[in-house]
Amino acid sequence: MLSPIDKKIIHELSLNARISWVNLGAEVGLSPSACQRRVEALQTNGVIKRFTVEVDPVAVGQAIHAVVQIKVERQDVETARAFRARLSSYTEISGFYKLSGAIDYLIHLHVADIRALSDFLDNRLLALDGVVDASSAIVLAEQKVGYRPA
Repeated sequence: MLSPIDKKIIHELSLNARISWVNLGAEVGLSPSACQRRVEALQTNGVIKRFTVEVDPVAVGQAIHAVVQIKVERQDVETARAFRARLSSYTEISGFYKLSGAIDYLIHLHVADIRALSDFLDNRLLALDGVVDASSAIVLAEQKVGYRPA
């Protein structure tokens, strides 16, 4: 269980992972060195997985964000593993989730335009062995992205 201070630290880091120890300490009411020790402990304990950069897909020419639901035929363990590895290798895919229920997988992908989306679906996704169906929807607006604990 996280302490209230640790939750505040995580919240501040989720807003700005480059915040200085001095500024983080001021936000959460601790000294800079105490903040650093707590962040290192959160990393060691696996609470903080990594610090990263969030890239704007539109700014790098990937204007279309689509969500695709994928159904696959029943697969043995090795075939399923190979399928997941193949999808994970596609740079267009920014999120890839195995689901329970009627849909087997959900992916988020970013492509330049509608033609690139159609090409990806027809020539890369639907061409994979075992894919029975794929249903796509274009994201019109992102309302909330990312997990930020309170």
